[in-house]
This record gives sequence, structure tokens and C-alpha cells, in this order.
Amino acid sequence: MNCGVLGQREVAAGIFLLDLESSELAERSHPGQFVHLKTAGGWDPLWRRPFSIHRVSGDGRRIRILYRRVGKGTSRMREFQSGDVVNLLGPLGKPFDLAGDFRTAVIVAGGLGIAPVFFLADRLAAAGKKTVLMWGVRHSGELVGLDELKKCGIDVRTATEDGSAGFRGRVTDLLAASLGDLRPLSALSGFACGPTPMLIAVQEAVQGTGFRWQASLEDRMACGVGVCQGCAVRIRNRGFQMVCSDGPVFDLGEIDFHD
Repeated sequence: MNCGVLGQREVAAGIFLLDLESSELAERSHPGQFVHLKTAGGWDPLWRRPFSIHRVSGDGRRIRILYRRVGKGTSRMREFQSGDVVNLLGPLGKPFDLAGDFRTAVIVAGGLGIAPVFFLADRLAAAGKKTVLMWGVRHSGELVGLDELKKCGIDVRTATEDGSAGFRGRVTDLLAASLGDLRPLSALSGFACGPTPMLIAVQEAVQGTGFRWQASLEDRMACGVGVCQGCAVRIRNRGFQMVCSDGPVFDLGEIDFHD
């Protein structure tokens, strides 16, 4: 589908928020899903790029993408201006499962793994759930939108590797230090979003917590719909699954990271 560009802005060094207009896309989207966006006309770059749906506007007309400029495709995206039209596929993938009678959501995010968390937090708040968010970055300059999260009543706990804000260290260290505080809470559900090394550490840390954890995987995707089979991950008792079409959200305990 084609979507109109409403604008974009740099919210931190090399990190941008892109607003796109499409009521059809906004109405069909759920937290954890993504869009597969064509970053430029012609054949260069050839492949589309996957981006988590960062947020859907309250009026149901717009979606927002949070991205970092890292290569040719995202550098082309930086050139998008209000009034441009971009082509994308979406919403794609399996979203987070928000069913159940849990009362508190625990979210662990690493770096730009925060991208789908805002949409997730919006839906959790609308469902009356309490949310504890642990977000780890390299330095405080990468923490964007904290005030928005806190205004939603979210208990935000940050970790920076250089100690410039919050807990000094990795977010998985913060998680390990916080598990004692979380265990007395009842009816919990866990969510994790970030790079694979972080997810491996989260998987190890939360063994025995007694409640379900879901993880949103990051991977390179060529087709975005499971045809090219370039984003396979082994799921215990189910064999290989495609991150783009069977995920990107999976039960964290079922992912075999060590295949």
C-alpha cells in the first residue's frame, strides 16, 4: 500500500521518528507487528526494510516508526519529506498476545528494541494493566520519549552502560537485580524486545519466575512474508519458524538460541 509522509524529526543523534498517514494500516495494526518499507524508488537499495510499528495515533489515522540511520536504506529514509508517498507492506507478523488475567506487565527492552514498546504500553494502559519497563542503552542520549512513558503511569527503570543515567550496566543486570522486587507481585506477564544477545540473557535470567515471557525477535528480512526463508529460528518442539511470518513474537522459553 502507499502511505503519505506527514513528517519526521530527529529525536536523538541518528534516531528519527517518521509519521505516516494510513487509516487502513492504523486500524489493522497490533503491538509487535511491523511494516516492510521500500526506502527508495528504483532498484537501489533493492530490498525493503522491516520496522516495528512504534505507535498508532489516537484518531486511528497514523502510524509512527522509530528508526536509526545506519546504512543506505535508512539514509534514504532520512530524505523523506511531508507530502512524499512511500510504499510498504503491512501490518505483518504475529503480534504480542495480551490475553489473560495478568495485572502487571514487565517489559525488558534493549536499545532500539524500544520501538514496539510504546505501542505495547499504550494497549496495556488501555486494558488497565500496570507496567514496569526496564530499558537499557549505551548512554543517556539514546533514551527518547521517557516523559511520554511516565505520563502513562509506567514504572520506567533505565540502565546505561556508561552510567550516565539510571542503573550502571546492562539492562539484563538491572533485571536480575529487580527480580526480587517483582516476585511478590501477582498475575505477571513478561515481554522482551531487543537484540539476540540480550534476549539470550533474559531467557536465562527469568527461568523459574513462574510466569510467561514473550519475545520480539530482530532479524534481517528479505521478503517479509516467509517465502525466502532467510530469517529462520528454531522453536523447541516445532522446528524452524520464520521470524517474519510466524513471529516476530514468540514464547521466549520456546526459542532455541543455541542451535
